[in-house]
Amino acid sequence: MIRLAAALTAAAAVVATMSVSAVAAAEEPVDPGSRMMLVLDSSGSMAEATPSGGTRIDAAKDALRQVIGGLPDDQEVGLRVYGAEVFSQNDPGACTDSQLIAKPDTGNRDALTAALDGYEPYGETPIGYALQEAGKDLGTEGPRTIVLVSDGEPTCAPDPCEVATQLAGDGVDVRIDVVGLDVDTEARDKLRCIADNGHGTYYDAQDADDLVRSLDTSTTRASRPFDLTGTPIQGTATPADAPIIETGQYLDTVPLNDGLWYRIERTAPNSTIHVGVAHHSDDIGNSGSWAWVRLYADPDELECASASSFPLGNLGYTAANTWSPDPEGECNTADVIYVHVDDSGPQPFTGEPVEIAVYEEPPLADPSGRDLVAAPEVPAWTPLEVSDPVTDVVPGTSISNAPVVSDGTYAFDIHAGETQVVAVPLDWGQNVQAQLDGIVPEETSLGVGPTVQISGPVREQGSVDFYGSAPDDWTDLLWGTIAGGSPFRVGAQSLTIGYLNRTEISNDASIPGLRYVQVSYPNGSDPMRYTLTLKTNGTAGDGAPEYADVDGLTPPAADSALVGGSGDGDAEDDGATDDATPGGDPTEEQALTSDGGGGADLPWTSIGLGAAGVLALAGAGWLVRRNRATAKQAGSN
Repeated sequence: MIRLAAALTAAAAVVATMSVSAVAAAEEPVDPGSRMMLVLDSSGSMAEATPSGGTRIDAAKDALRQVIGGLPDDQEVGLRVYGAEVFSQNDPGACTDSQLIAKPDTGNRDALTAALDGYEPYGETPIGYALQEAGKDLGTEGPRTIVLVSDGEPTCAPDPCEVATQLAGDGVDVRIDVVGLDVDTEARDKLRCIADNGHGTYYDAQDADDLVRSLDTSTTRASRPFDLTGTPIQGTATPADAPIIETGQYLDTVPLNDGLWYRIERTAPNSTIHVGVAHHSDDIGNSGSWAWVRLYADPDELECASASSFPLGNLGYTAANTWSPDPEGECNTADVIYVHVDDSGPQPFTGEPVEIAVYEEPPLADPSGRDLVAAPEVPAWTPLEVSDPVTDVVPGTSISNAPVVSDGTYAFDIHAGETQVVAVPLDWGQNVQAQLDGIVPEETSLGVGPTVQISGPVREQGSVDFYGSAPDDWTDLLWGTIAGGSPFRVGAQSLTIGYLNRTEISNDASIPGLRYVQVSYPNGSDPMRYTLTLKTNGTAGDGAPEYADVDGLTPPAADSALVGGSGDGDAEDDGATDDATPGGDPTEEQALTSDGGGGADLPWTSIGLGAAGVLALAGAGWLVRRNRATAKQAGSN
């Protein structure tokens, strides 16, 4: 009874965890379009007694009462049961025996609680019909999640696997998670099929501890179906009337022609303006979407820097900055810097959202840079030891909700088309290694497996290029396929943070701050469990420059996200939460709501990209590297 009750409590906790903002509503308000329907089995088998007394249905009711009492006011949740009124399959209506107890709403808490006493286990198991009705309950717009709790096989048409396929379709806004309560192999296979076809996850209630972890992970992901966030802004087609932006995080839409223009008013001469972008990509590298960001001191005559993204997952990143070695150069002294953002590549993302991050770095105390140390050498990969993993950290879906973690090994599971992100503080003189270890699902063969990339606080891609020179124990992603059941290992390593990295063609590791380790998984694959091992190298503070004290400008720091969502120029408090430390227990807020993007009390706008992901690449040997940044053009101006 205790173990099953714990599992059921975890299943019911889906409702509470879906909201996330129950812990910190100010940080992550519930998206008004996000709706959830809990579908409960009330068939005759739910009347079976548990070893310690009571019935399965009683355990479910007790768990739900606890969860309903803690629901946030602004979460839309509904409740549907099946098998509660018609006894035998031979009776009319047995296979349409499903009742809407409470429609998805925010003001239905009393109704939900009262309804729990109104049904008892009784009849058949019309799962397919109940799912069809749950889909109607949720409507057709916005992110929607169905959580099905069942202890047996479906006994009625339609086939629930086919229903799940119809509900999920090719979209990214529907997810069906399934909890199997003490089921046999045959029932497990059928329930798993529902989850797989519904873009969701199947969980067994046999192991309560594992179920709690898996459900927390799954439902927290479902409550954050957004990849890109920021203060809404509208760039212009020409630089003359471009809107002013400052340190912060913004969200715009790429237009049909000519890209987007913005202006940044410099606070002090010789400050460095960093501008980065993040965007969705439907494919990897040369087959994907590229974003360009270009910075100008004069939009007609003087380009200071430019860079383009090269996605290794379903989100692409890139950044550029205005720094020039000549302290008198116009890119260092111009009162206004003009920013141009556009898309390119084989799959332009015209009409889709683009996230724009801006950070103004204070000038050096000595603008000549005479005291700066040389740019660090490219670090070498050193073997990483996989330790006992932490299991209670929930990864984010993007930079803006990535939990801040420390060195160690973390256990996650990832589903087709998903992206998962954690943040790591990184100081001057440091680099971070990230290693993914997993087993390719038995019935899966991959043309390309999970990918790992590391981006910086202003969406920089400051990573070591392992193309053609990956460590010997990494899985070969360039040729052929990876057979089901095979071990899988890949990784990534950031460049060592050094101020003069900005003089190099790869200038993306020139400021400290949170580094975001992103894992993306191709569509068309079964879920994969994996561990992510992180290791920070180097001496913190090594090579740190001395900054001038400028009112309104904050020097970069290891634990800072640097940008927030309001464009208010205040980056000082937009940093990390307390670290999630291996061997310790992260706080609930840390595991569920860490806001790596800062701006906790800001007017966020979110664009749902959900599980839109990368496409598997068969025979990826054609992948070639491109330079992502152009050299500064104004070094002597």
